[in-house]
Amino acid sequence: MNGKRDYHKLMEPGKIGSLQLKNRIVMPAMGTRFCGVWGEVNETIIEYYRRRARGGCGLIMVEVTQAATAIDPLRVFHDMRADDQCYIPGLNLLAEAVHEEGAKIGIQLSAGGGFQAHGGPWTPGFQEISGTPAVSPSGMYFGERAVKPRILTTEEIHLIVQQFGRSASYVKSAGFDLIEIHAHGGYLIHQFLSPFFNKRTDEYGGSFENRIRFLMEIVNSVRNAIGANMPLQVKFSIEDFMPDGWDIKQSTELAKKLEAAGVNSLVASSGIHKAKMPATPPYVYPQGIYISFAEALKKVVKIPVMVGGRINNPDMAEKALAEGKTDFIMEGRAVIADPDWAQKVKNGESNDIRPCIACNSCRQRGHEMKQIRCTVNAVTGRETKYNDIVPAGVKKKVLIIGGGPAGMEAARVAALRGHEVILCERNGSLGGKMVLGGIHNEQITHFNKWMINQIMKLPVEVKLKTNVTPSLVKKLSPDVVIIATGAEFAAPQFSGVTNDNVINYHDLMDLMHGIPATKGILRDLSASAIDSTILRENLISKLSNKRIVIIGGQFIGCSLALLMAERGLKMTILEETDHIGNSMEENTMTVLKNHITANNVKVMTSAKVTEITDKGVVITDASNHNAQIECDFSFIALDLVPATSKLEEELNKESRRLITIGDAKSARRILESISDGFMSAYNL
Repeated sequence: MNGKRDYHKLMEPGKIGSLQLKNRIVMPAMGTRFCGVWGEVNETIIEYYRRRARGGCGLIMVEVTQAATAIDPLRVFHDMRADDQCYIPGLNLLAEAVHEEGAKIGIQLSAGGGFQAHGGPWTPGFQEISGTPAVSPSGMYFGERAVKPRILTTEEIHLIVQQFGRSASYVKSAGFDLIEIHAHGGYLIHQFLSPFFNKRTDEYGGSFENRIRFLMEIVNSVRNAIGANMPLQVKFSIEDFMPDGWDIKQSTELAKKLEAAGVNSLVASSGIHKAKMPATPPYVYPQGIYISFAEALKKVVKIPVMVGGRINNPDMAEKALAEGKTDFIMEGRAVIADPDWAQKVKNGESNDIRPCIACNSCRQRGHEMKQIRCTVNAVTGRETKYNDIVPAGVKKKVLIIGGGPAGMEAARVAALRGHEVILCERNGSLGGKMVLGGIHNEQITHFNKWMINQIMKLPVEVKLKTNVTPSLVKKLSPDVVIIATGAEFAAPQFSGVTNDNVINYHDLMDLMHGIPATKGILRDLSASAIDSTILRENLISKLSNKRIVIIGGQFIGCSLALLMAERGLKMTILEETDHIGNSMEENTMTVLKNHITANNVKVMTSAKVTEITDKGVVITDASNHNAQIECDFSFIALDLVPATSKLEEELNKESRRLITIGDAKSARRILESISDGFMSAYNL
């Protein structure tokens, strides 16, 4: 990103119906799980949106909000509600907070989740009630966890339409500027649109006109409730990628119908949650993947079109606007990661934008019924407590041991608070396990570089190639020692790991930190190990036309196997448990599995490795039978475990304050490491 570029189109004022916006940057509706147990607005949700509004977005779209809980509660996602007058006061406080920060505010109203809803009615504690409230057009459902839904009656459809209008009137009374109808991602309205889900034979199924009837009636109900002047937009999937499902041809026809019905703007989305193309594309997909969908809509309508889908590079966003492919850019996960995305672009500080790594951890927590958090921004969802990093009342000398994500974040925050910070790293570069990010997710490399750049701007004394000993600690005499020594890859419990035909992920990380390899194919790559992208390309080149076995089928192994398979290598994944990708976010894992299958990667689960030989890998399967998987090279990509060190034990004998964070405490994801680093320094 070029931090000095003039992003004229992004900062150009825009208009949706009668609504004037100060720029072309929109935060889309994204679930947070912040609302109260009854779906009410609370302080957490107000401050979360206030912070994004302060960051410079022209329009803030509030998350999916239920308009018809009496019929389809979507209890599973714990969403906000607007289907009763009692919600108006809270919604009004939220609208006022966003307006105070200079942004406009819209809200996404939903009919519910259809088959994606499960459990009991909205009322807490009714999970065991007989009969599921999950509903659908005709009983079709999709996804491993979906509940078999019942079929909506015609009377219930009419009631939902009425409830939409009533909810819209409450939202208008609360002071919102725009209403968006939620018709994408495999939720209820989308199910009526798609021939894959809609098998009805009445006036709401069959022909195109019948399948869009539910949505068109909702549009009319909302318009009648809010009047002609309040802007109304519809978000829908342009393609759902289901067999004989909803496609771009039907979408363009729908777009024209919506414009004629008085809709003021359209949002181009795509896919279905848990399908091969999810609505929130993970790092596997390129940035700007949905821009072509917006372009297709703009060819058939005159009203504004918005699009998101990993357009977190302002250069790409500016180009899409300048070329007339879209009218507004939606920055979703990008402003979860950096609320000041828009302001930094405006100020010519785009190089300082904290990069989203498209890991979908924010989405995963939602699936788990937890409030969202961000891998790269520990403050997300905690704005009520940690919104501002304030100077410390008492300045301390802080020694941080380990320059991985936890250690770097602790150093950054401690320095911002005014503490004297010394950051020691045993390797020749900072980053820890993130240095290998570019091998399978280049966004992790961008984030690592961002962290390093931020630290270099601060008064942090960085000591590379420094092994910290008790004597060094005594010499430096810090008030606080933060141990962030990170994790190491689990030691393989089988023979043959030192063979020349074995590549260990740990050895790759050493290469990236400037430690030359002494054996096998990695020895020839040592000179190229200054950049993860270069290392990746050279490694793939060396392995061309070879048969590769990946030992370990979790995040690291799956990502690596897919990367190499896409370059034509013959890959086999061996996983000791029953499933690959056990700890990954559901949509990301679904995408990876589909891509792995499409690229002919062989997957063997319940496969315990017992030995690596010159000819291949020997395994024991679930039936206790032995087999040898022939290969030219095997790649060990096992999980992480905390790094072994006696340093903490020795330092515990001293009286100074000692804090252990990140993977040094327990091997986890970057999200927990960044959170640990932030909290440890914030609370000093």
